[in-house]
Amino acid sequence: MHALRLLLSLSAVLISGLTATAAPAPASSSTCTVTSASQVANCVSTSTNIVLKGPFTVPAETKIDMSGLKAGTTVTVTGTITWAKSAKFTKSDFLFTLGGSGITFDGTGATFHGNGQLYWDTNGSNGVDNKPKFFKVLTTGGSTIKGITMMNSPIHCFSIGGSDTTFDGVTVDNSTGDTLSRRQEARPQHRTASNSIVKNQDDCLAINSGSNIKFLNNNCSGGHGISIGSVDTGKTVDGVTVTGCTISNSENGVRIKTVYDATGGYVKNVAYTDITLSSITKYGIVIEQDYENGSPTGTPTAGIPISAVTLTNVHGTMASGAKYSTYILCASCSGFTFSEINITPKNPSCTGVSTSLSGCS
Repeated sequence: MHALRLLLSLSAVLISGLTATAAPAPASSSTCTVTSASQVANCVSTSTNIVLKGPFTVPAETKIDMSGLKAGTTVTVTGTITWAKSAKFTKSDFLFTLGGSGITFDGTGATFHGNGQLYWDTNGSNGVDNKPKFFKVLTTGGSTIKGITMMNSPIHCFSIGGSDTTFDGVTVDNSTGDTLSRRQEARPQHRTASNSIVKNQDDCLAINSGSNIKFLNNNCSGGHGISIGSVDTGKTVDGVTVTGCTISNSENGVRIKTVYDATGGYVKNVAYTDITLSSITKYGIVIEQDYENGSPTGTPTAGIPISAVTLTNVHGTMASGAKYSTYILCASCSGFTFSEINITPKNPSCTGVSTSLSGCS
């Protein structure tokens, strides 16, 4: 149909001698239903009401690209959509991409299954390169992503490049990796994420750069905590609010990490409030400026200053054998305000900040 319209338009130009432009086909508000990956492109180009109707399996070496959605499109997911293992994809590939302005993506009761257990090698993103990321979000303009359950991401679950997007009631479940791998990562790096559940083996939230980010009333289990960073050279984080979250059976609770010897960036205006910790195995609170992947140096550097950090009512328990309830290793940290820090058993180590801070003394 598109080829025919183009041919007719060119014929009109030849006959009349006038310049003509083919008008785009108007978007249809009628439902366009997808029951196989091959039908996605047509629905994206023609409809503002799309249903991804599972169960179906996306073939190997195939991605679903919904980055070109028309403004205001609603995408509804039902059932389970499973991605077959692909041998040719790498860490730069995404199994699913969503983009557009004012998008509503409703996966309530539905599941995306990435078959991550077929990729996992106990090394996470540090292992072989044939592990694709799962869900790339490029939405803007007051978009919403809600309800979807993400199962067994090969590596990072969510990667957010858009803005003004709210996540609500999302579940990331990589708990199968508890017995297969300790480094599979689920990183919902959002503008706003609320009422969500993350079960994984790395950072529940990892903010490497960005501003005006909210993480509200979420439940994190089995990973490395709610993290700012690691923040590397030239990266900035400004304005992060984490409120009403629970972190259990994790290495860390709340965490800020900047890369050793990195420069030209900063972390500021970060607030953790009403955070409940349970069975934390390493650090309840950790702020360090010596981070290197897998092996902190023990020597902090000042190239990425951390300032205006507020922790209020961070409370809970450490597991037997944990290192420190609070661990701070700073070379350039200022404007820290801690209150109502009650993590037991109490065993702090604070360097480069006032030891009178709540949780440090």
